Amino acid sequence: MALQLENLKESNEFLNILFDNITSALFIVDQSAKIENVNDSFSILFQKREEQIVGELCGNALGCVFAVEEGKDCGTTSNCSNCKLRKDILKTMSEKVPTYRNKLSRDFYTSQTKDSKHFLYSTKFIQFHGKKYTLIIVDDHTELENQRRQLEEQNETLKSLNEQKSKFLGIAAHDLRNPIGAISSFSEILLDSGNEFPLDEKKELLTLIKDSSQFSLQLLNELLDISNIERGKLDLDKNEENISQMVIDVIKINKVFARKKNIKIINKVKIENSTVSIDKSKIEQVLHNLLSNAIKYSTPHTTITVDIKDRITNFEISVKDQGVGIPKSELSKLFTEFGTTSAKTTANESSTGLGLAIAKKIVNSHGGEIMAKSKLNEGSEFLFTLPK
Repeated sequence: MALQLENLKESNEFLNILFDNITSALFIVDQSAKIENVNDSFSILFQKREEQIVGELCGNALGCVFAVEEGKDCGTTSNCSNCKLRKDILKTMSEKVPTYRNKLSRDFYTSQTKDSKHFLYSTKFIQFHGKKYTLIIVDDHTELENQRRQLEEQNETLKSLNEQKSKFLGIAAHDLRNPIGAISSFSEILLDSGNEFPLDEKKELLTLIKDSSQFSLQLLNELLDISNIERGKLDLDKNEENISQMVIDVIKINKVFARKKNIKIINKVKIENSTVSIDKSKIEQVLHNLLSNAIKYSTPHTTITVDIKDRITNFEISVKDQGVGIPKSELSKLFTEFGTTSAKTTANESSTGLGLAIAKKIVNSHGGEIMAKSKLNEGSEFLFTLPK
């Protein structure tokens, strides 16, 4: 039995079976780098039949991107002098020096499709009947490499998100410290010696407590909004709404605040049939934010203009002021969490830096876009669209 097995191992049939059943892609090249033989795993990996490969130069048979796209033979392309695989094959052939599990990452054409592949290859010198050959063993690590890169990208994303979270919490804590500190201090003053203050001073302290409380509550609400949105919990309750009437109603509310600064809001809304499917409360939140900002950053005796334009595929709502404006280089900061610019409110009003980020997410979730145009000292215009 042992003798029979030894005889079987020596047979060409057994060696061919062994050659074709190795899972690594194997191919043998001669001294001119032409392929003499391949196994079945090679044909599967490069999606070519044996008769299409044998006799072809290495790079042409493999579908090397440089040979295919330049229409040249392997050894004459622009990349051949830099090709590590070619260098290792020639070195193994001339110096009989093997290589082990070297990396090769390149685009290859398989079945007319260009794909990025990542290989580990080894080379081994062979001499048979006086002729010199190089055996190349190729293991496909494309999937593993793609998974590795995907994990690296995910780790970078997680690292970035963790840094953003730390920054987010730091800014939130900083922004809450001042108003809560003011509430604590003014409350303590009133409790300890409130009877010593005249009525108008008491009223002023209570107003400061109220304003600080409202700012803290607004910041906390917006932090919760951002947190819910980032977790994908922005649930929209869409209904068919008259966008023109909604804008008019929001303008009426904000006119009260604008009047306190002697600012006039001009309503240019003329469209009557403007029904669109939206979450009314959330779009109102967007418009309130834009009008509130316009009031904060406008000087007395200026105007704010609100308009709706009926486009082919959407309605475009705009809020244009004559305020302090924003430098062009800072416009990209507007719709980011805690995005701040050098623009200052005109009456020391508070701003959380979250409103526009929330507005952008709400508008985007409706399938629309929000943008800003501004010139320093000439005012700003904020626009957002809602698809019909």
